Amino acid sequence: MSTKPTSKKFPGNNILLNVVAIGVVAILLFVLTLLFLNVYTRHGQNVVVPQLQGFQEEEAEAILKSKGLDIQVVDSIYKKDAVPGSIIDQTPKPNNKVKEGRDIYVTIYARNPQQVSVPGLVDFSARQAIALLNSIGFKQIAIEEIPAQYSGLVISVEYRGKKLIPDEQIPAGSPLKLVVGSGMSEDSLSINREIVVSPGVTGTIPDSSRNVPVKPSNMDESFF
Repeated sequence: MSTKPTSKKFPGNNILLNVVAIGVVAILLFVLTLLFLNVYTRHGQNVVVPQLQGFQEEEAEAILKSKGLDIQVVDSIYKKDAVPGSIIDQTPKPNNKVKEGRDIYVTIYARNPQQVSVPGLVDFSARQAIALLNSIGFKQIAIEEIPAQYSGLVISVEYRGKKLIPDEQIPAGSPLKLVVGSGMSEDSLSINREIVVSPGVTGTIPDSSRNVPVKPSNMDESFF
């Protein structure tokens, strides 16, 4: 009876093969990770940021597109004498190096002034109204006094001859006019205050605030 030789398997060989396989997989993963990061970060593909200040938004966009960059307008400022749409500032600054596809953030001069709501100021004191208007950017404020019952209180706020309603929006920094009461009503100014005195007395009699004309009496002296 013939017998076949049996091969013996040693556990140590299997452990060694597993360790080698794990090492190979780890090396492959490491290499693939480096390749991915190199592509993702565009290693070595830096772009120099151009100077954009003074260019119009459309011109700057064309310049950046040619370099593989994008533009984002993040803020606008209105200035009366400035060129509308031109770039004031940028981030990153000129000559910095960035990756392709990066956004360049710019601030431009606005084409129209910012609109600001003017609060209701009727019955405010002139001083309070001026302080509040100054705090929201209105610096050119004219005062017009008209006869009214109470002195120093705001009667209306006007912009270009138009009375503003509360919270109406107008361009920021526009000149305004406050119509303020002078403390003397129109009725009191139109009254002709006369004092009747005995015949022969002429001139004026001093009043608390002004001289009042004297009107001679027409009554006959014989009456007395």
